[in-house]
Amino acid sequence: MMWLRDFHVDGLRWDMTPYIRSVDASGRDIPEGWDLMRWVNTSVREELPGRILIAEDMHQDPAISDAGEGGAAFHAQWDSAFVHPVREAVIAPDDAWRSVGAVADAITRVYNDDAFQRVVYTESHDEVANGRSRVPHEVHEDDPTGWHSQKRSALGAALVMTSPGIPMIFQGQEFLTGGWFRDDVPLDWDQREDFHGTVRLYRDLIRLRRNWHDTTRGLSGHEVAVTHLDEDANLLAFHRWAEGGPGDSVVVVVNLDAEERHEHRVEMPLAGRWTLELNSDARVYGDDFGDFASHDVEAVTDEHGTAASVSIAPYSVLVYSLAEPTD
Repeated sequence: MMWLRDFHVDGLRWDMTPYIRSVDASGRDIPEGWDLMRWVNTSVREELPGRILIAEDMHQDPAISDAGEGGAAFHAQWDSAFVHPVREAVIAPDDAWRSVGAVADAITRVYNDDAFQRVVYTESHDEVANGRSRVPHEVHEDDPTGWHSQKRSALGAALVMTSPGIPMIFQGQEFLTGGWFRDDVPLDWDQREDFHGTVRLYRDLIRLRRNWHDTTRGLSGHEVAVTHLDEDANLLAFHRWAEGGPGDSVVVVVNLDAEERHEHRVEMPLAGRWTLELNSDARVYGDDFGDFASHDVEAVTDEHGTAASVSIAPYSVLVYSLAEPTD
């Protein structure tokens, strides 16, 4: 309580909560541990509303972020159901090994019908140490700053920032820090200039997440639905919305494949004109990126459903906002 009250900390992450609630990090075999977490967290909620309490639990138990009786009353928990399948899809060396279905499940997972009861990410101190490395290094150990590493780390960043949940990035991700994390090695801040495109990508994704231009309100909402899933093409599209409609509804199209797609039929949630808000292949995000010709699209409804013809670069993400629905 001291850190929150006296030092005005915005929130706290509880480390390794499984060993508070159980002997061996499984099950629910220490009731007093659950009582302790609920007592502390409930006290903070009552005395210091607005602070956030996050559990590094990693066991996907909805009770961890349940404020009701029997829950631990954390506001959110790190979500292993997101980081592991998304990270695997990004770093897998062979396109045939990527599971679009697993990524879709990771995007749509929520706890207690509340999108913000989970923290979504691709890197943390656990994922980038203890024998493992940061995403660019895992993508291509011999060329961690090359095209593949830049493209697929950008893809992971876009999934973090457009999926429901509380997005989290690890120090240096925003300028393509590679290798493995050591707390005695400082960040190389010169990489902000070397990888200025990556910095801009994170900036633009955060602006979309925050509805900076009043066109992407849905990215800060609770709702999500997969509209298109093609395992053969490694292509995925999902709809994000709060209330829905122009300025709110957002569609994210994800190409997890080395092949570009031209005029690919992608199912959309609503007919109408959709404005392209971000193309992760734009050259402003990487000097070696292709500036692929992706454009605004018109979604139309026919006997097969509602869809648009979408063109997308390899290992890229497109973010569309609904500009004008068709009555």
